[in-house]
Amino acid sequence: MSLVNFAEEYSQLSSSEQQLFADSVRRLLSDGLIWREDEQDRRIFAWLVRRIDLVRDYLAVAGWELHYAENLHIFHVFHRDGSHRRRFDKEETLWLLLLRLIYAEQYESLNPSLTRYPTTTVSDLYTRYSEFFPNRAIRKKGVFDSALRLFNELKLIRAPQSTVLRANDPETVIELLPALEVIVPASGIAALAERLAEYQRPSSSDEEQA
Repeated sequence: MSLVNFAEEYSQLSSSEQQLFADSVRRLLSDGLIWREDEQDRRIFAWLVRRIDLVRDYLAVAGWELHYAENLHIFHVFHRDGSHRRRFDKEETLWLLLLRLIYAEQYESLNPSLTRYPTTTVSDLYTRYSEFFPNRAIRKKGVFDSALRLFNELKLIRAPQSTVLRANDPETVIELLPALEVIVPASGIAALAERLAEYQRPSSSDEEQA
């Protein structure tokens, strides 16, 4: 779509649709994704389903690509040049990869589940981390607490009934959300396991990108 055609199509939007256009672009660039199941995202999600081409063409001018993971009900963006990626430090990356591994394990399990999305608990997640990294688990507990808050803000995990996720609440249930599939696609699960094994070896690097 040329800029002239874009301007013409945009001018045909009602004032409320123009506001939804602005809100959707702002939220995509600030949050990175829009998920239908997030109450704050639903109105924008419904509008994006109808007008995805208009928003996609607008973002493309600045190098952004808008993708729709229809099976996950998620719109997400990334920059073609790799700019503006959120960087995680090494410990945050370890927690993220472990969450994704548990998510995959539960979806592949034949055991029946009573919840819509895979779940774990704060204590079970910490135990899994301790099994992978027995020599560092205790001294990294503070990082665990901040990682829980970060991933909750990024819509990667959540606690039922809006409970605050804290490392010192071991019985709190953690829902593992579909956005984990966007961050680490299913095609990367084998590499994920290798990455965790690699992290078990001492490294001088303190920075890794998920």
